[in-house]
Amino acid sequence: MNKNNKLFVYGTLKRGFGNNMILRNSDFIGCATTKDSFDVYDCGFPCAYPNQDGKRLYGEIYELTDEDFIFTDSLESNGSLYQREILKFDCYNLDYIVEAWVYIIINPFGSLYETNSDIINWK
Repeated sequence: MNKNNKLFVYGTLKRGFGNNMILRNSDFIGCATTKDSFDVYDCGFPCAYPNQDGKRLYGEIYELTDEDFIFTDSLESNGSLYQREILKFDCYNLDYIVEAWVYIIINPFGSLYETNSDIINWK
């Protein structure tokens, strides 16, 4: 079984945001959207929570090392604030579905992020 070292990021880990420096040793794979739908809560940072009546998320996929995941798990408080899960994504520059890890909020809080778009691109 191949170990999945891909991570989908949709908030402060994206290029142009302050936490992207954590991924400086990671390989950028491409921009992507989730296959599943979510609500996103704005807590000063985005918190995605599954909702079949929600919207797909826009983000970026990176190839990480095991050491990179130590840093991202710490940043995202994996297991207490967020839970890292494997989901499926449409990657714009690839012609196949990509499986990658993504951080999902365990207990959503904050205000619902509103957008008129069919896809949520947190800014």
